[in-house]
Amino acid sequence: MKSLFKKITLLAFHKQREALTETLQDLGVIHLETKSDFRDDDVEELERQKYQIERVVQILEKRSTEKIYREAVGETSNLSSQEVVKEVLELQREKEERIQLRQTLSKDYVKLEPWGDFDHGKLKALAERGVYFHFFSAGKKEFNQYDWQSESIEIIHRGADRIYFVEIGREIESKLTFEPVILPPRKLRDLKKELESIESRHEQLNQSIGTFTKYIKKLGKELIELENRIGVQTVNSSYDKHAENRLISIEGWFPIHMEDRLRFVLDKQKMTYSVSEAQAGDKVPVLLNNAKYPRLFENITKIFELPNYYEMDLTPFIAVFYPILFAYCLGDAGYGLVLLIASLIGWFTFLKTNRNFSILGVILGSVTTAMGIVKSGSVFGLPLEKGGYSFLEFLSAYVIIPDDQDFIFNAFNVALMIGVIQIVTGIIVSIVNKLKYKGVNEALAQFGKLFIVGSLIWIFLGDMQEMTLFQPYGFLRKGILVLGILMVLLFHDMTIPVLKRIASGVLPLFFIFTGILGDVLSYVRLFALGVASSVLGLVVNQIGIQILGNGWWGIIIGIVFLLFGHTLNFGIAILGSFVHPLRLTFVEFYNNAQFEGGGMEYKPFRKEVINEMN
Repeated sequence: MKSLFKKITLLAFHKQREALTETLQDLGVIHLETKSDFRDDDVEELERQKYQIERVVQILEKRSTEKIYREAVGETSNLSSQEVVKEVLELQREKEERIQLRQTLSKDYVKLEPWGDFDHGKLKALAERGVYFHFFSAGKKEFNQYDWQSESIEIIHRGADRIYFVEIGREIESKLTFEPVILPPRKLRDLKKELESIESRHEQLNQSIGTFTKYIKKLGKELIELENRIGVQTVNSSYDKHAENRLISIEGWFPIHMEDRLRFVLDKQKMTYSVSEAQAGDKVPVLLNNAKYPRLFENITKIFELPNYYEMDLTPFIAVFYPILFAYCLGDAGYGLVLLIASLIGWFTFLKTNRNFSILGVILGSVTTAMGIVKSGSVFGLPLEKGGYSFLEFLSAYVIIPDDQDFIFNAFNVALMIGVIQIVTGIIVSIVNKLKYKGVNEALAQFGKLFIVGSLIWIFLGDMQEMTLFQPYGFLRKGILVLGILMVLLFHDMTIPVLKRIASGVLPLFFIFTGILGDVLSYVRLFALGVASSVLGLVVNQIGIQILGNGWWGIIIGIVFLLFGHTLNFGIAILGSFVHPLRLTFVEFYNNAQFEGGGMEYKPFRKEVINEMN
């Protein structure tokens, strides 16, 4: 769900600009329509300072993870923020320069290492007397096949697959066809000393940067102050001017549920304003306002983009389908239990500051644990079938979606059924969107699509699957199909004449008939990924059990192998279970729901408060 918004226009005398800006900032509920194309030197300078502080904070936070500096964060600090930024950036600049120099010298060192430590000056002196050294490297096979009887060479180093050698002769240029080597004009021991010096200085720079970690919180407060100042400057530059610059105005948006509070404050401040409803074409900000459970899935919605103001928020539907799709992909009760336990541990430890992710993990883990039992029946790759593992056999009674191809509700068919349900839900959502925001005429073509899809499912189940429940009234389902086709032809684009509309309706019909097949088949990936994780778990178990039967050392190696194998399989499976349901949601479901997106996030103009407790 989304919050409803109203538009507000504020008008004031130009001398009241600062007072109005301060009032709006203190209110903190209006999303102002600021100008993004203006250039203000003050704002640009503040943005530059903000960027520098953000970079310094990022640098210092990397050092603050080390125990020696962790305890220093927040200690009494004497330097100003500007002094800290200048010092840290200077240290970081030197550090980056030395890193680049180290990379260059390391490459030179690698080139020189096979040749050992020698004096380039002596080679130059010999060259002045007509004795030349030519450096080459060659593959072992290539080197051994060459006829060296007439050549004067000396092998310097034999590597794993290459041979490094020099040719000694009176010619300035060599006639050998091997790859010549151009060596840096440095001594190996000098390069080594310089690299050691750079490494030592690099560590000193890290330590010096680390001493500034105590300023992280101070810099954080400075960032908040800068953001507030940037916001004020931006708003001050966004006022429209009227009556020879004597009057100023600005527009914005606020959630309807805040209207009473807003009017009370503005009336008390004796501000001039007008409030109006949103009109078609207005760029209205979006504020998601879901109940507790769907709110957990708003981050998934935001991965793609926010809905625009003139369409439904699909988060509640994602909250229903995503856990099912995720669980079907992961497909193993044991892996679901691991995710559940990890999420519960995270509630008290690593997810303590963001417990919404912990709750989401608990939901996904719980649904996966249940799905792993009812679908196919698998616990860490161990099947729940009767005659299998006796300690798991009692769970076989709960397997209601088997892999049996003779059973209509097998794992493969159920994956397709889930796809059909989600696709039909998407079409219904698109119809509701059209009816609510664009009118009945715009929804008629989507009704036609729903009739086509519904009748095709009816025909498939009744005629092709021979399900007696769907076989009666064959004339009715065919009539619904014809009606759906006619509705798409007649109403798919109400902006063009009827005859032209009917002729151009062939293409939408083609996309509907081919699209529904492709969309439904896309849900096969749910079945495939679930089978893959279960089969890989089963293979890990079979190999691990064989290793366990080889004495005490086999027990140790077998346990290590089982832990490693299942951890690796769990990591791969959970990655696929996260990504592929997103793909099904954002492509198949969003496409059938005719999701437009492009929503602008609601960002009210407000003063960020500095928490002095930190």
